[in-house]
Amino acid sequence: MAKFQGGGYYAVDDKGRVVIPLKFRSMLGERFTITRGFGGCLFIFDQSQWRNLEERLEEGNVFNRDKIRLQRHLFSWAHEVSPDSQGRVAIPQELREFAGIKENGEAQISGCLNRIEIWSRERYDEFMKVDLGNDDELLDIATAMNI
Repeated sequence: MAKFQGGGYYAVDDKGRVVIPLKFRSMLGERFTITRGFGGCLFIFDQSQWRNLEERLEEGNVFNRDKIRLQRHLFSWAHEVSPDSQGRVAIPQELREFAGIKENGEAQISGCLNRIEIWSRERYDEFMKVDLGNDDELLDIATAMNI
């Protein structure tokens, strides 16, 4: 199972395409899934992780409200994509709009263990300033999770 880490800023071209870093492409394979994430970013899952998520969200009560919400959020917007010969992936328009990723702009692409996140540069920078919290808050989270 792929473990993604690291990242950086990448140009988004005038057709809404962005280069997925080679280190990530080699772990993703030829086809992978891009969908809405949380906090205003997009998620990319390799086929194995996507199948695992499908299975977990199919289990149990089909009328569970929270499960239905998650299914709608993740699966209604999911697209299976493949990089072109230059390693670029066309991010569907509706996903670019959701994430605030602009043509001829920049995207931040980050590995997050079981997934890759794609952010607009502006949202990522704001998230890192405001939402991530300070060291004390992060230490409290790590302690509560027994990490």
